[in-house]
Amino acid sequence: AIEAARAGEHGKGFAVVASEVRKLAERSQSAAGEINQLASTSVEIAVKAGEMLSKLVPDIQKTAELVQEISSASAEQSTGVGQINKAIQQLDQVIQQNASASEQMSATSEELSSQAEKMKGALGFFKLSVTHHAAESAGKRMQPSRISTTPKKQLSAAPKKQAPAADPKSKGAYVVLDEPSHNQSDDAEFEKY
Repeated sequence: AIEAARAGEHGKGFAVVASEVRKLAERSQSAAGEINQLASTSVEIAVKAGEMLSKLVPDIQKTAELVQEISSASAEQSTGVGQINKAIQQLDQVIQQNASASEQMSATSEELSSQAEKMKGALGFFKLSVTHHAAESAGKRMQPSRISTTPKKQLSAAPKKQAPAADPKSKGAYVVLDEPSHNQSDDAEFEKY
């Protein structure tokens, strides 16, 4: 501006250029201030971002630990499911064994029932006639019974006698084996005493 004033009329163009340079300098200054503000703001944002990242790191670590725990719990659950499956298979085997054992017991009970029927038929061969004093039968213990021990050969050879009548004075009971009618040839199968 000073040089334009010294130049007079010839320095008018130089004055215009000088004013434009001045305006450009002012604009540059304001732009530099804005850049400075933006830089400071960026620094603050970066600091905040660093703080947020420092806060996020423990959360990320906790998340990773939780994921590991979930993975280990899933593995344990898988092992538990396998053990439960094995236990169910063993229980199924036990149930099958119990079913087979119950079938065997059923067969055994049927066999015992048939054996009992056969024994009942065998015991039906003997007829028991019991006589005792009617007054002594209520509440008193019976004395040992007297059973006829005469061999069948002698019974068949000897004349048949009727069973003795109960003596009213006797306190005991008599058990007499009635021999059914049979062939004497069947007696050869039994041992003589």
